[in-house]
Amino acid sequence: MNLPSRRVALIGGSGFVGRSISEHLAREGIEQRILTRSRERARASWPLPGASCVECNPYDAASLASALSDCDVAINLVGILNERGDNGAGFQRAHVDLTRTVLAACADAGVTRYLHMSALNAAPVAPSHYLRTKGEAERLVRAAPAGLATTIFRPSVIFGPGDGLFCRFDALLALSPLLPLACASARFQPVYVGDVASAFVRAIDDRRSVGQAYDLGGPAVMTLEEIVRLVVRVTGRTRLILPLGMLASRLQAEVFEHLPGKPFSRDNFRSATQDSVLTGANGLTALGITPTAVDAVIDTLLRGGGERMRYDRLRRHAGR
Repeated sequence: MNLPSRRVALIGGSGFVGRSISEHLAREGIEQRILTRSRERARASWPLPGASCVECNPYDAASLASALSDCDVAINLVGILNERGDNGAGFQRAHVDLTRTVLAACADAGVTRYLHMSALNAAPVAPSHYLRTKGEAERLVRAAPAGLATTIFRPSVIFGPGDGLFCRFDALLALSPLLPLACASARFQPVYVGDVASAFVRAIDDRRSVGQAYDLGGPAVMTLEEIVRLVVRVTGRTRLILPLGMLASRLQAEVFEHLPGKPFSRDNFRSATQDSVLTGANGLTALGITPTAVDAVIDTLLRGGGERMRYDRLRRHAGR
C-alpha cells in the first residue's frame, strides 16, 4: 500500500547526497523543491525537470514553513562533520535545533511525510558530539506528532562522485609521497550515494517504511587503511602509507584541529573509535536495493569520469 506523496522538499538538497536524491526524484517524475540559503549552491540541479530552488533560512521556522507550503514530503539532509571549537554547540545547532525547527515547520505547513538523514552509530551516549547530536535528532523524529509519518536513514560512510572518502584521499595523496594515516584500523562499510538516494526515494511512498530506522551499508567492510591503499592502487601512485596507532592518531587530531578546514578534528577521532559497520539487517536489502560494491565504481570515481557522467545525466534529463 502506498502513501499519496508527490511534492518533495529537500532541506540540504544542494549537498553531496541531496544532488543524487534530486536526480533520482527527477527520473521518477516527482516534483521537488530544493530549499537553500543560496540558490547558486543548487546550480547543479537547475537543469532537472520538476525541480525548483527556493531561498530560505532553515533555522527560521516561519521562513521554513513558508518554503514548505504545498509540499507533501520533507527530506532533511542537513548535517556537518565539524564545528567551530569543540564543545558540541555547532553540532547541536545543525543536527538537533534544526531538526526541531523542521518538524515544527512541517506541522505548520501541513507536510505529512518526513524522511531524516542520520548516521550509523548515532546515539545519545555515542563517543562524539557528531554522533550524540545525530542520536538526539533521531529521538525528536521518533517523537514527531502522529500526523507526520517519519522514516530515518542511518548510513555508514557514503561514497560517490566528489565524495569525502575516496575522492578526498585521492586529493590528499596527490600532495605528498607520505601519508601518516590516523585511525588506520577503523572499520567502515562504505555505501554508494546512488543506493542511499534510491532508499530515500523508494521510502517516500512505501507505507511499510513509516516509523522505521534503516541502517545502510555496502556489501563489504573495509578498514581506513584498506580504503586508502585502494586509492593508491587504482590511481597508480607510489605512496608510503604510515598507519598511526591510537596515541599518535589522537595527537594528529589535536594538531589538525587547529588547521584551516579542520582536515581531521578531535571529534572526528572520537567518532572513528567506533566501527561504522552494520550489526543487523541492511536497510538497502529491506527496500529492495542491491548494495553497490566499491569495485564496481571506483575506477570511474578516481579516473575523472564521475562528475562528467553526472552532468551528462543532467543534460539528458533536461532534454539538452
